[in-house]
Amino acid sequence: MNRPDAENRKLHFGFLLAPEFTLFAFSSFLAVLRHAADAGDQSRQRLCSWTVMGPQTEPVTASAGVQVTPAETLRDPRAFDYVVIVGGRLRGSDQYDGRLLDYLQRAGRCEVPLVGICTGSFYLARAGLLNGRKCCVHWYHFQDFKDEFPDTLPVTDEIFIDDGDRITCPGGASAADLGLYLVERHLGRNRAVKCLRHLLLDWGRPHDHPQTPYARGYAKIRDPRVRKAAFIMEQSLGSDTPGIDDIAVGVNTSLRQLERLFHAHVGQGPSAYFRQLRLNYGRWLLANTDRSITEIAHRCGFTDSSHFSRWFKSAFGTSPGGARRTAPGDRSG
Repeated sequence: MNRPDAENRKLHFGFLLAPEFTLFAFSSFLAVLRHAADAGDQSRQRLCSWTVMGPQTEPVTASAGVQVTPAETLRDPRAFDYVVIVGGRLRGSDQYDGRLLDYLQRAGRCEVPLVGICTGSFYLARAGLLNGRKCCVHWYHFQDFKDEFPDTLPVTDEIFIDDGDRITCPGGASAADLGLYLVERHLGRNRAVKCLRHLLLDWGRPHDHPQTPYARGYAKIRDPRVRKAAFIMEQSLGSDTPGIDDIAVGVNTSLRQLERLFHAHVGQGPSAYFRQLRLNYGRWLLANTDRSITEIAHRCGFTDSSHFSRWFKSAFGTSPGGARRTAPGDRSG
């Protein structure tokens, strides 16, 4: 199927909104298209166009409670360059609308490229459109996805994946990055830069930008108890730091057994693993925020800045202050 690659051609998107879709992901993607489509801050659908469709034109409620009314019922998918399904909050076995699944399958048979945003990837997989495919899912939903769709290849260390006629992203701000990527591909870099400027974005992140730059990737750990323990650790960043004994209870094992499992599967004990995770988070906060070193130390679960600094220098070969001064976009001044 030929794709528009010049600015005198329109780029057509058809949107499907799943029940309890995420409003931020949808609006982030759509805002990029709006600024790419016309001159200045006008919203005419000139260089690209979009429509929100549904099995019927009844309002669809987002996870935030805001309702969006589809402009039309399901159109022939061949009218679009991309069909986009925006997912959201997982609701269990009743989360899938069979009419949306049927439409996605129809679009797939017509060889229309399909985009899954947020848990839209769950819809694509449920429709049988991701079997054997590499796809991008949110780190929080990795295990849910893997359990439900064992024949797929979910990835959590990228912010979107372009697998030809299947494109997936985990939602949130990454939807804007994906929109910029598609705008640059079809309408040119100047259009993408215009979007960046109007949306006050510094840059469009590449597909392989990590979802959580300070995390270690618990989703790749094979043992379910170690993976769950690492997940609890990642979820605890920035909040009250649990003890390793509490984490062991949380994964239904003994502290001694958890120690053995961590050494077997990640090559170090759970305390060392958790400490390195907290140090990675601290390094990210130093480079990306103006918080004081003392505040960062407490936020990362260290008793004081001296304790944090000793471990930080041992791990990274420099002090927290030195790391901040040499970070891109130095915030020390």
